[in-house]
This record gives sequence, structure tokens and C-alpha cells, in this order.
Amino acid sequence: MRGKSARDLTEAEIRDIALRYLSRREYGIEELRRKLLQRGAESGITEQVVGDLADANLVSDQRFTEMYVRMRKRLLFGPLKIRGELRSRGISDHLIAAEIPSEQETWFDSATQWADKRCRGELDYAERAKIHRSLMNRGFTHEQASVALDRIRQQYQDQTI
Repeated sequence: MRGKSARDLTEAEIRDIALRYLSRREYGIEELRRKLLQRGAESGITEQVVGDLADANLVSDQRFTEMYVRMRKRLLFGPLKIRGELRSRGISDHLIAAEIPSEQETWFDSATQWADKRCRGELDYAERAKIHRSLMNRGFTHEQASVALDRIRQQYQDQTI
């Protein structure tokens, strides 16, 4: 199928390509649509194939969002980063809000865990600022980053006593 132009791809071939993508990992509906269009499929056929796959529950924004949030949380990314990445993949805000945990303690723990991996002993002002910026770049809020650094400082003080 590599040498075929967009006009040569039939609906069955596009469906086959989509199923191969879905066999590797979950995709959001919009993300799968974009991927098929990049592959050279006609937009009308792509819409029909993706719609059929969604009707058959083979592609689901809900499942994709659950999987994506779980994976990114495990990799210690913050809620702002996860939300932005999901939006860029075409996931609606109400699905994102339903899947991203709203309790702050979860994010404080994740931020603390990530910062703890980066700390070597007591933090001076420059090192603290560097880790704070890194936490913000990973999608944590200012408050979450500050609480994480305060927890790290407290852990270090408790160890030295």
C-alpha cells in the first residue's frame, strides 16, 4: 500500500490501516482521523471509516483519555500538561475534566515525587528555582511546585535532625 496515491486507497484499505493503528495503541477519534488523512486517505471515506469504528466502539475518546491520563500521571506529568496534550489531540474539555483527578493531594504527591528524584541534598535558591521551573514545565501549577519543594525541604530537615 505504500506506493498508492489517495485516489487508490479504498474504504476497505483505509479501514485496514485504521485497525492496524488501533491494534498498537488507543487513539482518540480526531487523532485517528488526522493520522489517516496524513496517510493520504480521502476525507469523506476517512470520516465514514472513523464513524463506523466509533459506532463499533473500536475507537473511543473516553478509553483513550483514561489511558492517556493514567500513562502521563505514571510518568509524573502535571495536570496542565496533560490537559494541553489531550486538547491538542482533539479531546473535548468535558472528557478531560472527567478523567483528570481534581484532588490537589494527588498532584502534590506527583510533583513531590518528581522533585525528589532531582534533588541532591539541601537546595540553595538557584537549585530550588531550577526545580520549580522544571515542575512548571512538566505541567504542575505554581502552588503544586511550591508545596513539593517545601515538602522536600522538610524531608531534608527531618533527616538531618
